[in-house]
Amino acid sequence: MKNEDGRRPAQLPDLDRLTAEITNYLRVTLDSLTRVRADMRELLDRVERDGRRPARSDLGGIRESLQACLRNPEYAVDRIGVATAVDYLTDSPYWMEWWGYDDHGDLEFIGHSVNPGQVSFYDYSSRGWFSIPQTCGTPAIIGPYVDFGGIDSYSYTVTISVPVITAGGFAGVAGADVLAHRFERFLFTGDRGRSPVVLVNADLRVIASTTSGYLPGDLLQPDDVTSWTTSELAADLFPNGRSWQLVSPLP
Repeated sequence: MKNEDGRRPAQLPDLDRLTAEITNYLRVTLDSLTRVRADMRELLDRVERDGRRPARSDLGGIRESLQACLRNPEYAVDRIGVATAVDYLTDSPYWMEWWGYDDHGDLEFIGHSVNPGQVSFYDYSSRGWFSIPQTCGTPAIIGPYVDFGGIDSYSYTVTISVPVITAGGFAGVAGADVLAHRFERFLFTGDRGRSPVVLVNADLRVIASTTSGYLPGDLLQPDDVTSWTTSELAADLFPNGRSWQLVSPLP
């Protein structure tokens, strides 16, 4: 909602500034995944030029790329990794290499159960962060959700991912996990005025907010935000209508 002269009411938060800051953060995160994707594709291209199918050992070099991204202060993500297409590798139908930080701030491998014969099997191929890049060939942003498959803190998580495509076709996905509370630091900066600000996904599920009235994971109804000020963000980064919004009720 704007005034007749096209400006937002003065007492409302500066949604345009917040929109630009969060969009830029998501863009930088995609840049980190683009780097990982390029490194993974280079490793796989070598194998394809040899005329054979890849095995896990052929992707051993991706670990260095993932750890470099985590060490880079420009890429503020909590976990980052790759997952291969089902039956893409000769010696493992499912395979993930995912890295993050332990409680002491040191890099650690994030284990997932990728053995279909185990009760705790994590079928990542059915998750949106994997299936959307595979099906649509575009980046995906999924969440917030509680990632029981890979995060032991039970914190709400957002996963951003991009497809990895070689000359031979779809090879897998590069993805980054961001804990939802990271987005609160954007919302609590600057002059927020008297109105709360809520960051929601395309389904109006709360990612972060400046008020305890709207907690991560809460689902807003369309009627709730009809009269609120809204600002769409990252629409150009994530096709298929999955863009986020910043919403703020009138004071």
